[in-house]
This record gives sequence, C-alpha cells and structure tokens, in this order.
Amino acid sequence: MKNNWGITLAALLLLFLAGSCADINNMLGVPKPTASIKSINFGDVSLEAATLLFDIEVNNPYPVSLPLTNLNYKLNSRGSQLLAGEAGASASIPAKKSAVVPLQADVKYLDLIRAFKDIRPGTKIPYEAQVELLVDAPGAGVLPLPISKKGEIAVPEIPKASDIDWGEVLQKTIGD
Repeated sequence: MKNNWGITLAALLLLFLAGSCADINNMLGVPKPTASIKSINFGDVSLEAATLLFDIEVNNPYPVSLPLTNLNYKLNSRGSQLLAGEAGASASIPAKKSAVVPLQADVKYLDLIRAFKDIRPGTKIPYEAQVELLVDAPGAGVLPLPISKKGEIAVPEIPKASDIDWGEVLQKTIGD
C-alpha cells in the first residue's frame, strides 16, 4: 500500500512538471479571464482617414490585478480585410473586476475604396472584428483571449470643404 502512494505521488509530480501552468489551472478549475467587444464606432474623420474605436470589456476573476500586454486586431468585410494591426496595451484590470479597454485604429479611405469599389460614405457595411487580447495571468503566464464580433457599421461622410480647418491641413502638409 505504501508503494502505491509513492507511485501515485510520483505520477502526479510528473504530470505537474510535464504540463504547462495553463493546463494545470484548467485541471484545477481555476477561472480564466474573459473579454468581449462591447462596441465599434467611428471617431475622428479627416480628409484621409477615419478612426475606428473599439471598446473591449475584460473581466478579471483573479484576486490580483491583471496586466494587459498586447492587442492584435483584424477587421474584415465581405471577405476582404479592412485593417489589421497590433497595439501595445498598458492597462491593468483591477482584481475581481471588469474594465473597458479602448482600442483605436485608423482606416484610410483609399484602402476602403481599393477593397470595396461600391462603398460610399453613409452606407452600412457588414463587418467581422477579430481581436486577440494578451494578458499576463498570475501563475499561468501570458494568455491569449480571442474575441470576435459581427455586425454592421455606417461608413462616415467625408468632411465638407467648409468644415475643414485648412490652416491645420496646410500645417500638416508642410510639416511632413
């Protein structure tokens, strides 16, 4: 009987050493952080581009704060990629709480026109957003939290010539 305990203990030790922290946490039923895309909207609109604003809600089940390390994102519509990129995340989600993390991405009108010749300002287009949020989970290391959302978004109108601050446009042009 004593021998069986030794074998069992050795097998458990091997299992723990062979498995990753994430595998061990899964076996022990430790909850994982979760994330969801709450909204996608257009922000600033210029002659060249529009800013897309993503609000990502992250839920931290841990008794310690959860540092975010990176955000990878991709936005597709009608089978074509509108934008993709990476944004460093410098936020931290408080212990046992949820927080909304904003993400900004610029969409150049020329890229939209190339991808979608029939898209006009003011029209609605379907989208599929895919975001991978990387968090540094205590005891588990860096965990990817994949998130996706489908919906429709209205393409913003290009500003009218009378609404443009031409001094600012000239300063940007001269400064580049």
